[in-house]
Amino acid sequence: MVGWPDRRHGSEAMIKYQLICEDGHEFEGWFGDSAAFESQQDSGLLTCPACGSATVRRALMAPNLASPKIRKSPPAPQKTPDAPATPDAPTTPGAAGLPAEAARRMHALMTEMRALQSRIKDECRDVGNDFAEEARKIHYGEVEAEGIYGNATTEEREALDEEGIAVMDIPWLPKDN
Repeated sequence: MVGWPDRRHGSEAMIKYQLICEDGHEFEGWFGDSAAFESQQDSGLLTCPACGSATVRRALMAPNLASPKIRKSPPAPQKTPDAPATPDAPTTPGAAGLPAEAARRMHALMTEMRALQSRIKDECRDVGNDFAEEARKIHYGEVEAEGIYGNATTEEREALDEEGIAVMDIPWLPKDN
């Protein structure tokens, strides 16, 4: 079984988008979910704080995927007596100003996530907002076991956990990203 929470019903989760206007000014925006962003964008409520432009779109953002080991700073380069001390040469930036290797790894991860989403859509049944109810029916043998996916609120997810019903939260990438 697969599921991911529908955070629209909880107040603790917000989505931060990096936004950019038609003049290239970048700024952040916080939204309850992607539908809230799209609604505000469509209604013209989003404006650039620098120039007031209402033509605002999401900019490409890099997810923070580094493990604690990767986050540690590398050791300082050793100085040698016969070579002048120079800073490390910068890596060629890739997408969103990331170093080329990080951009390549991010692209590979996004490709894997899209493949997983496609496989879930092909092999499992979308139960929408009835996820918790359908998961219980499967768990208690009321219906034949099958792979399902859909939305569950934070409260529904916690109740499923308390009942011992194993589900997996998976971040769902938006179509336009």
